[in-house]
Amino acid sequence: MSKELINLLFDFQCISIFLSFVFSLRLINNEKVPYYMKGFFWYPAVGILVIIPNIISLHFFKNLNFLAFISGNISLIFHFCFLGIFIIKTITNKLIHIFLKTFFVIFLCLIIFLLVIKDIKENNRTAFAFANFGLIFFCIIYYHQLFNNIPILNLKQEPSFWIITGIFFCMSIHIPILITTDYLRYQISISNYRLLLSCPLFSYTIMHLFFIKACLCAIHPQRV
Repeated sequence: MSKELINLLFDFQCISIFLSFVFSLRLINNEKVPYYMKGFFWYPAVGILVIIPNIISLHFFKNLNFLAFISGNISLIFHFCFLGIFIIKTITNKLIHIFLKTFFVIFLCLIIFLLVIKDIKENNRTAFAFANFGLIFFCIIYYHQLFNNIPILNLKQEPSFWIITGIFFCMSIHIPILITTDYLRYQISISNYRLLLSCPLFSYTIMHLFFIKACLCAIHPQRV
């Protein structure tokens, strides 16, 4: 896989984040949207701010990669907190709700610790892996609650289902890559290694497309 193709995938990711932000703006001051969707525009908004250093280092000044690592490491806490709290808001069972809050605090403390002990100018794959694993854990709890109760909503039109499915899909692809990247770097060919690095770009693109679908469902709900 050529660098040009990877750059193209990155550009598609940027476009998907921007479109996700545009569609989420339609939720502002809309009284019909579910309560957990209010303020959702902040996630793609911060995503846009985070990718700006990546755009600069990728297309203009390649010697400024450390800016992308700094912005990514700093935004990791927001990434985990925002999506984790979003999932917790969708949990209706009180005991499970308390259980997830407890694990949320544990994961957050661990992520902060992993960020502090390593240079902020370096790519902290371990911290990202733990954050994404925590989100996958929350997603599984959501699915467990969802499918162990009789659905009262059309899942195809349920915003939380699309958002959490997007999170689950993206994090499930991202974690194995984060864990194995350093090892596989010297075990596979350069073209295959570049293909491996392109998978997170693809997964984040799909996640934000799911977010767009969720915004559309929130604007035009069809309950059953």
